[in-house]
Amino acid sequence: MRFFLVLLVLVAQVAVGQNNLQNYTPSILFSQGDWEYKTFQNLYTQTQEFDNNGNKSDIGRRETFFTSINQFLYGLNDQINVGLDVWVKSSNNDADEFDGTTGITGIGPKIKIAPFKEIPRLSIQSTFLFNTVDDPEGSNGDKFFLEWDANLWLNQIFFDLPLNDKSQLFFQQAFWYRLTKDGSSVSKNFLETQTSVFYSYFPSSRWTIYGMTEYFPTHYDFGGDRAEAFFAYFLQSGLGVKYQLVPNLIELEALYTNYWNGSEFKGAGETINLGIRVIRQK
Repeated sequence: MRFFLVLLVLVAQVAVGQNNLQNYTPSILFSQGDWEYKTFQNLYTQTQEFDNNGNKSDIGRRETFFTSINQFLYGLNDQINVGLDVWVKSSNNDADEFDGTTGITGIGPKIKIAPFKEIPRLSIQSTFLFNTVDDPEGSNGDKFFLEWDANLWLNQIFFDLPLNDKSQLFFQQAFWYRLTKDGSSVSKNFLETQTSVFYSYFPSSRWTIYGMTEYFPTHYDFGGDRAEAFFAYFLQSGLGVKYQLVPNLIELEALYTNYWNGSEFKGAGETINLGIRVIRQK
């Protein structure tokens, strides 16, 4: 264990010297006065879902969910950053009996810390998002499901492992704890966990090509309305690219993912994602 910690420290110290947006993954905190704004647009669409044998089955319609995640992060110092998130969602389907729904499903503060100064590529972020949408689950029967009627406490652990000057691994472990409101169809708070792995390759100082895989289980039995570990899950994988439109200032991102495995009733769809990131350093 001691050898492993020493290895992490050495790897992190070598990597931090890079002065490039490629170095500013979610694991890295900003120095005092530096800041980042990122907007990430996610479009998920499905015509199929998984059955109890893990096979894909048609649902008879197309369902579409759009999410716009807007994030601001400011450096108080190189161990504490603070910020604000605004998540806007929209949902629709081609069935005539439901209206589409749009609203701010999450707005709230966040804090990111680097708990070990000698390991700057390990960080923890905590975000609390208030859901402002009235009846986001469509429980009145006239709207399509948009989001759980709950506030969200999102805690994330980030870590980078540079492999060489052309590639690195990024790991995320997230805990999505939903605090349900009185109008929710779910009577208790519940937990979802998200484990993500990214491999990034840098063909040049302005380009990044990456692949990702994510495992996302839900620890709640909605039919029985009770907590149950790993009751449902989905797996998605994808390929993405980043390009520094303005070196060390503006970065563009595009990502495609496919949901290739999941438990019963989980969607077997795909996503198209576009992002813009602006980093301002003193």
